[in-house]
Amino acid sequence: MGQQEFQAVVLAAGKGTRLPEILEGRPKCLLPIGPYPMIWYPLQLLQRHGFNEVLLIVQESEKSEIQQRLDRLQLKLKLDYYSIPTESECGTADSLRLVSDKLKTDVVVLSCDTVVEVNLYHLLSTFREQDASIQMLLMEGGQDQDVAIPGPKSKYKAEKDLIGYDKTTTKVLFMASASDFEETVKLPGHLLRENPEIIISSGLLDAHIYIMKKWVVEYLAVTDLLSAVKGELLPHVIKKQMLQPPVVQEGEGVSDSNVKVDDIFKYAVYTELDTKIEKASIFNKHKTSHPIRCYAHFADLTSFGLRVNNVRSFLSCNLKIFEHFPALTGLTERELVSQKSSIKSTQISKCAVGDMTTISEKTSLNSNVIANGCTIQAKTRINNSVLMDGVMVEEGVVIDNCIIGEKAVVKSGSTLKNCLVGPHFVVTADTKKENVYLSNAD
Repeated sequence: MGQQEFQAVVLAAGKGTRLPEILEGRPKCLLPIGPYPMIWYPLQLLQRHGFNEVLLIVQESEKSEIQQRLDRLQLKLKLDYYSIPTESECGTADSLRLVSDKLKTDVVVLSCDTVVEVNLYHLLSTFREQDASIQMLLMEGGQDQDVAIPGPKSKYKAEKDLIGYDKTTTKVLFMASASDFEETVKLPGHLLRENPEIIISSGLLDAHIYIMKKWVVEYLAVTDLLSAVKGELLPHVIKKQMLQPPVVQEGEGVSDSNVKVDDIFKYAVYTELDTKIEKASIFNKHKTSHPIRCYAHFADLTSFGLRVNNVRSFLSCNLKIFEHFPALTGLTERELVSQKSSIKSTQISKCAVGDMTTISEKTSLNSNVIANGCTIQAKTRINNSVLMDGVMVEEGVVIDNCIIGEKAVVKSGSTLKNCLVGPHFVVTADTKKENVYLSNAD
């Protein structure tokens, strides 16, 4: 199914504005989740579901670094890179607009920060069965709320979406950010009258996995008013599905004479591709006269899923990777520890270790992600932490619930608890710090 009917697009051009403390100029999509970069998870998900090619959208300045890293991972996918100017303010919908001429079929769109347990075949099947224009994957939210955020203590307000859907059909009827409202949410009366089975939830996570009809991208190509998929395209489509399409006399069809060039109804038409798919389909589609339909697909309540777009979700995803790695990837837990590393410690549990890392004896390590090229000397204790590429930890160090940035050095005798350490920062010997952010950056 994946090879014949759908093209896959992975969005990896985000600038990681919510992760400045641990990025400091590095590509967001290469942040470590377990022993692999974050972007590996959506790519591996596509590979496991029969896709052979993926269109990967990246920033021009990051393309070389991303390409080199992915080449070393030996994925079986053919990756077609599309670069956008680094200085441009390009949203997710803008990215799809730029590659619209490359998309010849219906499209599966994933974000590089999507780490979820999901069977894509179920999504694709329900997309066809419901004859949806757009289908979005929704998961149980709040799966990252049980970790303490490293760094200075602050009032953390979790981002929440308000999503309204029909209980019976799962059609999405309303979507907005909870931050757009103060204490009350006002809904149009006609929405409630026409949809008595509507459920409004603030506990769902938009996983940023979307299945789209080809015409949706064609519509994006002619309108520059929609910059983001989640914040603008989805609410726009949801609103338009409530409106009556233009009245067209029998035999006329939808043409430029009765619909504006940039009107969505000009593009929401049945195509030759739809006809071929319908003939080959085993499904009895939901019959509806309206050409625009947005549906939700709900992941199993026991499924793990996070969008890694802030410090809390980054740490939480890494700490939970040990439990969910087989379901996320189809691989065994043995793949969490690289055979290319030297590990002499006998007190190591629930740890992911990347390539070319050296861990000395007389060390105690529990529930950590230790990336590539790290060195951990003797008499150290590290718990519930993430060490990025090239970190050096000297003797007699204690690290608890911390994120240590790329090529940082923690000198001997130091104790760090709930700390963020920026890339290349040197923690001087015998430092005792808690709930701080240590960085060379301004």
